Amino acid sequence: MESKTKTILTREMVERIIRKAFGETQVQHIHMFTEGWFNAVYAVDFTDSSRSPRAVVIKTSVEDGKYVLSYERNIMQAELAVYDAIRDTIIPAPRILARDFDRDIVGCDYFIMEKLPGDNWGHLEKEITPENHERLVAELARYTAALHRIHGGWFGYLREDPAYHYPTWREAFEGMVRLQIRDGERDHVDMPYADILTAFAPYWGLMEDVKEPSLIDFDMWKKNIMLRKGENGYVIDGILDFERAFYGDPCAEFVASNTIVGDVSQNSTFMENYSAVSGRPFVFTARERVRLIMYDIYLSLLMGVEVYRYDAQDTERMLGHCHRRLQAEFAQLREAGKAL
Repeated sequence: MESKTKTILTREMVERIIRKAFGETQVQHIHMFTEGWFNAVYAVDFTDSSRSPRAVVIKTSVEDGKYVLSYERNIMQAELAVYDAIRDTIIPAPRILARDFDRDIVGCDYFIMEKLPGDNWGHLEKEITPENHERLVAELARYTAALHRIHGGWFGYLREDPAYHYPTWREAFEGMVRLQIRDGERDHVDMPYADILTAFAPYWGLMEDVKEPSLIDFDMWKKNIMLRKGENGYVIDGILDFERAFYGDPCAEFVASNTIVGDVSQNSTFMENYSAVSGRPFVFTARERVRLIMYDIYLSLLMGVEVYRYDAQDTERMLGHCHRRLQAEFAQLREAGKAL
């Protein structure tokens, strides 16, 4: 996809990056992935000094001087912090082989990770049998619970800057929402900011239910879940792309989970496997359902203010999509609020 934030690497740059990380090498093939809107990602095939074939992925951040949203600043370090945090857990992820913040080859940060041999869940959807899908849901639930067992020292985005750290989830989530609104208004993005704050006003207090800052991916869609073929069908081989991660409410994760399994609170496979790793019964209360819809609304807001990186046609399409989502989500929030 075309995006103003993607860093375009020349072949010479890729060769220098690979040589710096792995020594004397010979690059055979470079492929830039077209999916995704923010970072540029390149698959590189090369041979090392022993003539052994290697396959890696280079992921670049945004070049210096390009505009990004407030929460997107230094976002690559946040992603790498998640990879480091999950390294010794059951959560599968590609190994990080090198990370470079020197900016001597290209004017941005980048890291290199192993290239997983399979494909993402979205691409393979039509090949997955119902039985295989159930096994994948069970895996997803266990890995999701393992992620949520990782706790931070604050609520909010994974940044070194203490301005992004909050002592409570209520303060953090309200700060995250208002940060996106501030950026959207500054960029003159047409979104119903006042309506969002009005819809949230009766429910901010529900955020006080969350006492412990759990690690939340908030981007665990099928496209970010890599599968490989096993003896009995596909298995999850790696979870990718942690740029949107924060410390907060585990319910927020289910925004993406629901798109894969349906309503997680009605999916016995997900609930049982999540509980097995979390060590607690999977209970989804009326208060949690309201919070989940608020996170849906937050995602719609986020998707809207991100249009700064799109062309005019994609901006119009995305804003139309976000406005439609929000109207439906406002109605869902009003209905869910009746059960409190």
